[in-house]
Amino acid sequence: MRVLSPAAIESADDVLLDGIVEAREMIVAAGMGEISGISAAALLMADFAVMADDATLVIDCPAAWAAVVARIGRGAVKLQLGGEAQVSPASALEWLLVDALVPSERDPLEWIAGWVGGRSEQALDSAAVLIRARGGDRLERAEFARLFALGVPQKGLEAFLNRR
Repeated sequence: MRVLSPAAIESADDVLLDGIVEAREMIVAAGMGEISGISAAALLMADFAVMADDATLVIDCPAAWAAVVARIGRGAVKLQLGGEAQVSPASALEWLLVDALVPSERDPLEWIAGWVGGRSEQALDSAAVLIRARGGDRLERAEFARLFALGVPQKGLEAFLNRR
């Protein structure tokens, strides 16, 4: 698993974006402040994207629009495809552009470390690879985030191992 800090997202370039798209591991990214341009594309292309609850997501370039379409498919039409869209944190979460909001008083990397918690990094990486192989529609991505947020895969594995 690779975690991209808000600083990494803020300074994202085409090389980082290509690395996210081609990754064979789960990419978790966090954004703060105004997230726009290639930075927005990098955040949206991550497998698990979080943003501060006081941040702004600005979809203002072709790469960012492509990332919106890759992440939510036809739902991108709701964001006035073809123009610039400024998206609030609540709307970004509602439209599944991000998977979670981090309270502004929390350090995003600490929040992510807490989210990862007892989850298996290998399981997260494997799930990310499978979702990418299928193209990962928005329902699949949302279900993946929900199950891991609830700890469901860990409980299933624990139950399986306890039967031995």
